[in-house]
Amino acid sequence: MADYYHLDVYKSSYKLLLEIYKNTRNLNREYKYTTGEKIKERAFAILIGIAKANRSKNKVIPLDKVLDDVEYLRLSLRLLRDLGVLSEKKFVNLIVLSEDVLSQVERWRKYEEGHTQLHSEPGSQASHRR
Repeated sequence: MADYYHLDVYKSSYKLLLEIYKNTRNLNREYKYTTGEKIKERAFAILIGIAKANRSKNKVIPLDKVLDDVEYLRLSLRLLRDLGVLSEKKFVNLIVLSEDVLSQVERWRKYEEGHTQLHSEPGSQASHRR
């Protein structure tokens, strides 16, 4: 199995997960067990998606799922802030961390998409092996 612990995107995602746990532990009951739990699940899904992408031949598909999870997370955080459940300071901290993850995943996806197209174009070495 491919090692993913060394990846910066994994480290950033893990930091985001830790901060989400720290910043959602004191949510009131109405949000703690609904939106708060879903946010934690999505943050964990981001880590799982990064591990899957790292070991997949076609990394674009799992990276697309990670991008969806990050967007869900960001929308949920905005909802909690707008409802007055999450302070502006906590919101900004979590959004900055999520933007860091988002930008790293987008760059990785763009690289993989270009890399995949390069190897599937007619005349490339990959097409000569078939």
